[in-house]
Amino acid sequence: MAFRRPAPYVLPMPLEETRRRMITLAAAAIAAPALGRRAFAAGEGEADVAVIGAGAAGIAAARALTDAGKRVIVLEARSRAGGRAHTDRSLGIGFDAGAAFVHFAERNPWVEWAERHGIELLPWKGWMHFRPYSGGRALGEGYMQRRRRARESFWSVLESAERRGRDASLAELALSLGEDGTVAVRDMALLSIGENPERVSGLDYAALWDGSDRIVPLGYGTLVQRAAEGLPIRFDCPVSAVHVAPTHVEIATPAGVLRAADVIVTVPLGVLAADAIRFTPGLPLETVRAIEGLSMGALTKVALRFDGERFDIVPGDDFVVIDFASGGPMTFEMWPFDRDIVIGTTGGDTGRALGAAGGTEAVYAALDAFAGVVGARARDHFVGGRLADWWHDPLSHGSYSVVRPGHLSARAALAKPVAGRIRFAGEATAGGAAMTVGGAALEGLKAAHAILAGTH
Repeated sequence: MAFRRPAPYVLPMPLEETRRRMITLAAAAIAAPALGRRAFAAGEGEADVAVIGAGAAGIAAARALTDAGKRVIVLEARSRAGGRAHTDRSLGIGFDAGAAFVHFAERNPWVEWAERHGIELLPWKGWMHFRPYSGGRALGEGYMQRRRRARESFWSVLESAERRGRDASLAELALSLGEDGTVAVRDMALLSIGENPERVSGLDYAALWDGSDRIVPLGYGTLVQRAAEGLPIRFDCPVSAVHVAPTHVEIATPAGVLRAADVIVTVPLGVLAADAIRFTPGLPLETVRAIEGLSMGALTKVALRFDGERFDIVPGDDFVVIDFASGGPMTFEMWPFDRDIVIGTTGGDTGRALGAAGGTEAVYAALDAFAGVVGARARDHFVGGRLADWWHDPLSHGSYSVVRPGHLSARAALAKPVAGRIRFAGEATAGGAAMTVGGAALEGLKAAHAILAGTH
């Protein structure tokens, strides 16, 4: 996909700098000391449980284990906690570059943890308020009504597939609904899952939990990072290898080899699929096939900051959905929490192309698209922008996990313990709570409780 660059703007630090640092860390992990060499300080090289990754799952697991009196070390490749839950403040206004919604609030542990840490949650109004545009032209209420009918019809098609146990892709299931249904399902998949609908299992999507949502004015990433405070986390410490010995597990890092009785692996599915961590003995065939049956979506965001001009759009007004270049849709969230920022979101191959263009080009492309809705004066009031691209991030390789059509058992298979000492936990193993920060935390707690109970 080609993106047109308008007149130059001064932008904040591009994500390319972050990528270069991550690649350096990954290289350091590859060059980690061979298994058997010890470089941790005295008392640091032994643990009851090693947790790999300080995202939501790793934080939840480590908190439960330390509260139970276990010696825990969390190994995190980034220089911060939170993983794909990250509140970016590079524009001077915070926005959630990754996860932004506290889903299924009725059973999401982050609701309780937000209260514990004094972080406000607000009800989310839902996704019913959109104004669609194509080529800068508003499509009108008639278009919206057709799309609503198509979405309603799709739920019936999905329920029928559930009854028959037919695990077709979302795209295949939408074929019977005509062009309106095909476009509606495409947009739903790209904007909520971050993946093209032909690559998404319909039955896995149907199994996702429902419930009310909350939003976090201070930032979901801020909440997750707050929960990590005080935990024994070793930052800038990527893991390159995990070796299961008869009585323990050995974990290779740039700081040396850590020995632990058990290990909980909470890195993103994309990192596992990229073989960034070497396991010896090799992972069982069932686990390998589970990883192959999953993939990563590419939900991608571009934040645009303005100088206070609101273009006659009232804070809290409808979202705007546009046809973005030729690849697919992009939503614009207008002035979240009454802040001078607009957040564009797209996904799938459109998101991948946007990320591949790089931070500067992606921001210009999103600004072009936004100007197509509010007019050329958007450029006069533009202050700066920021790309949040998880697909090209070597420490995630995507936004969150997606089950491929025909691989419905992959999440449950990945969750099975390996060699009695390794447990995989995260949103990828969370079943109906998959693709969420809440699901990741629940899986981290589940893995921790299984270790405490002595379950293998």
